[in-house]
Amino acid sequence: MQLGDGVLQPSAVAEFMTERQAAFQTYLTEPLQNRIVILNTAKAPTDELTVRKVIIHGVDKAAIIDKELAGLAKPADSLFPKNAPYCGIDLTPRFDYDFEKATLLNCADCRELSLDFIVLDTEANLLVLEDDIRADLAEVGITVNLRALPKDEFNAAMVSGDFNMAFSETWGPPYDPHSYAASWSTPDEAYFAALEGLPPPITKEVLTERIANVLKVEDEAQRQAGWTEILSTLHDQATELPFSGKRIPAVISRRLAGYTPGQQQFDYPLHTLRVLSGERTVTVAPGAQTGLFTGVGRLDPHSYRPNEFFANNFVYDGLVEYGPGGAILPSLAVSWDVDDLDSGGQQYTFTLRTGVVFHDGAPWDCAAAKLNFDHVLAPPLTTGDWHGWYGLPGAIDGWRCEGDHTFVVTTKSVHYPLLQELSFIRPLRMLSPTMFVAGYDSDPLTQNSCPTGWGSWSHDGVEITCAGAPACRSASGAPGAPGAPVPRPSLASPAGSRALPRAVADTPCARPRARAPQAPSASRAPAG
Repeated sequence: MQLGDGVLQPSAVAEFMTERQAAFQTYLTEPLQNRIVILNTAKAPTDELTVRKVIIHGVDKAAIIDKELAGLAKPADSLFPKNAPYCGIDLTPRFDYDFEKATLLNCADCRELSLDFIVLDTEANLLVLEDDIRADLAEVGITVNLRALPKDEFNAAMVSGDFNMAFSETWGPPYDPHSYAASWSTPDEAYFAALEGLPPPITKEVLTERIANVLKVEDEAQRQAGWTEILSTLHDQATELPFSGKRIPAVISRRLAGYTPGQQQFDYPLHTLRVLSGERTVTVAPGAQTGLFTGVGRLDPHSYRPNEFFANNFVYDGLVEYGPGGAILPSLAVSWDVDDLDSGGQQYTFTLRTGVVFHDGAPWDCAAAKLNFDHVLAPPLTTGDWHGWYGLPGAIDGWRCEGDHTFVVTTKSVHYPLLQELSFIRPLRMLSPTMFVAGYDSDPLTQNSCPTGWGSWSHDGVEITCAGAPACRSASGAPGAPGAPVPRPSLASPAGSRALPRAVADTPCARPRARAPQAPSASRAPAG
């Protein structure tokens, strides 16, 4: 079975769909994220709105998608997929391919324009797309200079704004639009430099403030109005060429049944599969962050690469999970209530699932939840260099236990995506308390669960030392190695079924398992 993007070429996926249907089922998600070309508003000649419109009208996206992507993607006409929360709006005028309009716009001055297009030199698929875009723009009088750069040079050019065009992707669910938009205020995203040329009255600074403010809006209609204003500004200024909607493929043998595509890019819900015939051992070729799968990394829940999203999602659970249509579903919390505070913040009261233990026998309870929060949200780790890339670490004001199975989180102000951000695969999935250095007595500052390779440092006078999680430090992903995924009983498999077990790690730091699952219910879960 093949799961995810980047394992098979689009033409091979199309072949399975059309010529190998007897032996294989092929699934495609709806577009989960959009591939875009960012246009730098702060570097000539793309600092001119007319030039950016020429580029958008001059690229025949549908023809390129048919040629290079075997028609598996869908042409995009907006920054975010229409099914992303608050993004299903009609923006006018439509910036579709229109050769005549592009030619007329460029011939108002009849200038010979030259643009720099930066692409990572290892991204073969993007280099192919760039070649087609370059050919289209040549037809309307624009010369595109390809700069295929190694990673360090590419990052330097992106951060400094030394480009006119650069590929990017939105992050997809559950991160769009709020987390991706919030990332534009940090220099490790191309938009950071590319939006510097936005003219008054809505400059980059104003746009950044509006993005920050909309995350604090509780009223649904006002929140929609805020996002409509933000997305309309970007559309009116033609800040990107929306290119294609990315659909995630899965190719599965017909001796298996029951697969349901995941809700995000690296979500492969193998636990829904059932074996209809043959062996119960199944070989999986998963799409990974770096393309073809090579290993699961450290397999710890509180950090990032080389951990693989899909492997961590197999192994660890959080308080909630992201469901179809953006619904927030119970996971290790069975329900929650949200109350407004006099301070202007909010209080989230989570009722935790009972009858659950980790694979080392440690109980899942409020002490375990609090210990994980204590470590992940230790003050030096909440900055932009570490976990501060998304809003939750800065929004949360405190957390505490009220009994063994009630966990309370308070925020400084309204932060509407909080539940959505608690569903992220990292960094707030739950680790067994016994896997922290010193166990339940682990000190978040002197024995933090962050990887030992992060070292020690100080921020605002607070020093932190990363001690890691001992059982997770040795995870190599090799068969039989500590941390390698192995079958365990599935919470989703009724007795007597032939459902494949949900994969977890053969290590005590793995996901909790339920002995007496309770019927989940959520008292309040905002849309998106």
